[in-house]
Amino acid sequence: MEISRIVAANTDGRTQNTRYRQTQFQRLQSILVDNIVEIQDAIRTDSGHTLQEVRAEVVLALQELRTHYVSLNVSKDLEIEYRIKNGKDSPDAARGIGIVYIVPTTHTLFFSIVSALTAALAAGNCIVLELPQTTMSLTVLLRKILPDALDHDTFTIVSQRPDSSFMRNCLLVSQTPSDSPKGLLSPASSRTVAIVDRTAKINEAAQALVEARFALGGRSVYAPDLVLVNEFAMKPFVEAVIQHASRYLAGENGEARQQQIASRRSVLLDTIHKERSTRVLVSGSNWGVVEVQNRKSSLLKKKIEEKVFVVHPVTSLDDAIDMNFNETLAATYAFAEPASAKYLTQFIDADISWVNHVPSHMLVGPAIPRHTLYSHETRYSRQSFQVPRPQLTNAPAKTYATQTILKADDTLKSDALWREAISPLPSMKQRAGFKFGFFEQGILTGVSLTLMSLIGVMGTLGYYTWAYVRTRG
Repeated sequence: MEISRIVAANTDGRTQNTRYRQTQFQRLQSILVDNIVEIQDAIRTDSGHTLQEVRAEVVLALQELRTHYVSLNVSKDLEIEYRIKNGKDSPDAARGIGIVYIVPTTHTLFFSIVSALTAALAAGNCIVLELPQTTMSLTVLLRKILPDALDHDTFTIVSQRPDSSFMRNCLLVSQTPSDSPKGLLSPASSRTVAIVDRTAKINEAAQALVEARFALGGRSVYAPDLVLVNEFAMKPFVEAVIQHASRYLAGENGEARQQQIASRRSVLLDTIHKERSTRVLVSGSNWGVVEVQNRKSSLLKKKIEEKVFVVHPVTSLDDAIDMNFNETLAATYAFAEPASAKYLTQFIDADISWVNHVPSHMLVGPAIPRHTLYSHETRYSRQSFQVPRPQLTNAPAKTYATQTILKADDTLKSDALWREAISPLPSMKQRAGFKFGFFEQGILTGVSLTLMSLIGVMGTLGYYTWAYVRTRG
């Protein structure tokens, strides 16, 4: 029954009305704020996160809601709607894709739902949210309050996936591993790798990566699954990691952090203790810092969802690049001086790369959907939930040119268009002379060293020849 109402509402197109969407946002924000205490308590009960982590998740979620709401502009939408009537082209006209089906991740569930839901709502869509019947406190709460906040005809919650005939007509937003060939799919099972070069600010890198790995129970998709460290920086980096890990887990707010499901011992750590190719540098009941010594270890390819910090030495930048096993990573952190960071991020295949910092807000929520543009303001862009519907009333110059050629009434213009088409391309405006690249510089350096050695040998040989001739004379 709920699904049939969604289909009917999509047909009548009510979600395309900007005022309607603004009203939905107002109601949604009001309901969430009215239940904010219950929401925070439910998040903490389910996740074991600290009070500060819970508050950060809630703030980020409500910021997403506000940003998408503010993006709605009635005057602009009306101007776009009436362009054709006013004799103007509307090449950027767009509308909601129709029905959006959201499958949220359980990691920071509140933000994950709100970020996708508000983007889909702002774009003008009907929305179906998949929330299985579970004992999670937040799931029970959201199943209760969200239907009261949004129009029953354009929003519904289901516990099971509808049949394929319905799903074919939806935009799937999956924040969990999915085998679907299309949709907004977050690379939830892809790894995140950090590289710490010898040119990095070691202490700052260690602190940022420790906080990223241990925050939010170590379950963020952007927590570093593996940290590759230049062998010359390995000792000071590991010392800094141990120091910051101890402070993070036992310093300010440390008691609260240790309570994060503290009774559940890390299964991964128990396995690591038995593996000969790894060395546990320091550990607690549910956290640890581990050095992998053998490159055949499965730990180097594993997606980690616990508070386990894995380090491994590399000999060079190229060695670090080759360590990524020909896969597309969810993200790369490059800690190095700018030139080295540029080299790393250029040759490591990752959906996104961050240089010399960890954006803490990205640890909350799902990964950025693959093959979409990054937005500083929201996890999902409004445009990702829309389809372009350009409306054009004025014929472009190319149309008149094509008609000129096809009709053959004006051979002079037709011939001019032909000559223009086959004329040489504009110059690349490259400066005269050979431009040295990375490999050319390497070759030149090798040749220079060889010549210098040869000149030295010839000089020495010439000196002894002259000395010999002089003594014989």
